[in-house]
Amino acid sequence: MSAVRHIYHYTTDGRPSFGRDRLPINRVLLAHADVALQRLAEVLRDRPTWAQDLLQVARAVFLADKLSLRDGSDDGWTRRIDLSVQVVAAERWTDRALMLLSRLLGALTADQWDIRVHPGAAAWPQQMRGHTHQPVEEVSLFSGGLDSSAYAAERSRASGGDLLLVSYYEPQWATQQEQVLTAIHSLSRRTVRQSRSAQQLRAKKALEPSARSRGLLYVATAVYLAAAHQVSQVAVPENGQLALNPALTPSRVAACSTRSVHPHTLSLLNELISELGGSVTVANPYLHLTKGEVCRRALEAGLSSATLIRATVSCGHPPRDRPELHCGHCYPCLVRRSGLLAASDSDDTPYAKDVWALPDDLDAAADRRALHRWLVRPFGVRDLVTDMPLPDGLDPAPLLHVIQRGRTELTSMFRRNGEPLSQLQG
Repeated sequence: MSAVRHIYHYTTDGRPSFGRDRLPINRVLLAHADVALQRLAEVLRDRPTWAQDLLQVARAVFLADKLSLRDGSDDGWTRRIDLSVQVVAAERWTDRALMLLSRLLGALTADQWDIRVHPGAAAWPQQMRGHTHQPVEEVSLFSGGLDSSAYAAERSRASGGDLLLVSYYEPQWATQQEQVLTAIHSLSRRTVRQSRSAQQLRAKKALEPSARSRGLLYVATAVYLAAAHQVSQVAVPENGQLALNPALTPSRVAACSTRSVHPHTLSLLNELISELGGSVTVANPYLHLTKGEVCRRALEAGLSSATLIRATVSCGHPPRDRPELHCGHCYPCLVRRSGLLAASDSDDTPYAKDVWALPDDLDAAADRRALHRWLVRPFGVRDLVTDMPLPDGLDPAPLLHVIQRGRTELTSMFRRNGEPLSQLQG
């Protein structure tokens, strides 16, 4: 464990006292659209303070995460972060709530978090008392990726009140989000609204390139909006392959592989919400689907192959200096390829690099090599839970089955590109 401690104090308003060793941080560092967020949360009743506090804590965590460089740690990854956050309802943050929060953050980031809260924050005021919206009936995350686009298309075709899509976006991908939303609106039988906020930091210093806590900020925003509108569930659509995200190699265990939608992570988050007195739950409706099965559902919902290929963004390392939206060689790109091939027998995504033409000794071929080795090894229940436990009561058999079906899709992709995996075992 690193001997370096990163110590912060997150203040929302007022001037509470704190130790001089604490670096003050606040939401001004986040280039987010709070006015638009609060307008979407306008209702004729007071908004739950527990949900406001959860969002403030998620913001504080994200800032502390990005401001604490991993390369100063003894192992180049693990940090010790001490964070104090000003909240409205400090009495709700019991010892158990803080313990659950620390466990949740540990699962997300593989760091040691020491979290405390103190009172003094003011509840966000209503901006438009008496103003009414059409009722929001469903809330879902929407990244503009293939999975969230598929779910938004499916739910837009259902009858009912408004569907609210909650997005954090990078400005360079905004055009693609708009293209997907245009396609969804053309299919929709209900009103589809969107909450969009940027997540860039206004900080004049080097920032940590990893952002394992970003998923918490993303979902806490959706939970806040759901709580304001008395919606009981937030959907976080992610195919089971990437939600479970088993480590391809021993070096990718823990937070070296993203676990933001893993069942264990969502279970801890739901326990925390319950301990705070909230009634919103977070669920992944695509947990038992492979990428190919999600792609098929997107097509069945009415999204065209052209929209899926040209407008959705799935890349883990999208090129920033090239017109292509996908690098073509990272693990999410490989899963995307396999899913589109399984669903429609073609993938014309303009990738920056042809992963099948890369020599094995190049760094860009690392994920292809790791995936190849993973596919030729057997995979069982023990492998499913070695790196991250499953919540009590969750049957591992269907999860193992989705991983096995996903391995079949991936194997087929390798074979059609001239790399047969003769040793593959289910």
